[in-house]
Amino acid sequence: MQFIFRKFSVSLAFKELPTHYKPSNIYDLNTFPKHYEDFISKLGSEYPGYNDPTYMNWVKKVRNAPSIIGKVNKVEYNSDHIQTWSTLYSKLRKLHYKFACEEHTENLKELEDYDIISANEVPNFAKINKYLKQKSGFQMVNVGGMVEPRIFLYGLAFKVFYSTQYIRHKSVPFYSPEPDIVHEIMGHVPMLANKEFARFSQEIGRKALGASDDVIDVLGKVYFFTVEFGILSDKVLGAGILGSCKELEHVGTGKGKIEEWNLGKVVKQDLTLSDYQPQYVDVGSLSNLKDIFAEVNDYLNL
Repeated sequence: MQFIFRKFSVSLAFKELPTHYKPSNIYDLNTFPKHYEDFISKLGSEYPGYNDPTYMNWVKKVRNAPSIIGKVNKVEYNSDHIQTWSTLYSKLRKLHYKFACEEHTENLKELEDYDIISANEVPNFAKINKYLKQKSGFQMVNVGGMVEPRIFLYGLAFKVFYSTQYIRHKSVPFYSPEPDIVHEIMGHVPMLANKEFARFSQEIGRKALGASDDVIDVLGKVYFFTVEFGILSDKVLGAGILGSCKELEHVGTGKGKIEEWNLGKVVKQDLTLSDYQPQYVDVGSLSNLKDIFAEVNDYLNL
């Protein structure tokens, strides 16, 4: 469940996995296809870096790497990649300490103190996974792009967070047509280290196992409006906001419309994938996530 940050229409034409494809253990995930949305083919020459053969060959190599539970895909990042990361990291870090929720910034500082993430290099999944497993049991596993919702949620059920590893092109450091490693690390990792938040994510995933497409749709919307675009009282919780300098400033400076949690509205709300959200949902506190999941569970069991 990852999102784009530009105004254009895109069709999420995934090859949906049949409902009977239900993993019984974490290693079953290795056998499932990881279809992802191909933004390069959709955008063609509008894709940043499209006319840079060195960059495009590198992206293709990173995308095509095998996605295997327990095996970290090692990516070689060159000086351009590191400079792009450094530019974004420095600005996002300042915005996070200003607008992000305390739970996020506490873990961000810990990640920095442990020298797991910094402005000097693109983060290493091996270091991040060692940290996450100690904190919440989660691990990052590489995928080629935005995978279909069912597969993504199945991963959460087994504390697997499917993540991209490529980084946006140097020509547009503050824009990416699809979520890259900046979104994944700066948006998601600090909160995945929070046990309460990680538990909520896993429960959403568990509810998805073998579920109908309608249930997957509901769970996807709940995830979208909490994990990706949620608000925690007057601070930002969602990774979709925290991974975007422009949207974080938009919400942090009070320009975003914020509403209280309402499951009835959430399940009927359309997903906005290419612009600021028309409204954001305030979940109040992390302790409320337990009640939110209980409400979702009751709704789906009616």
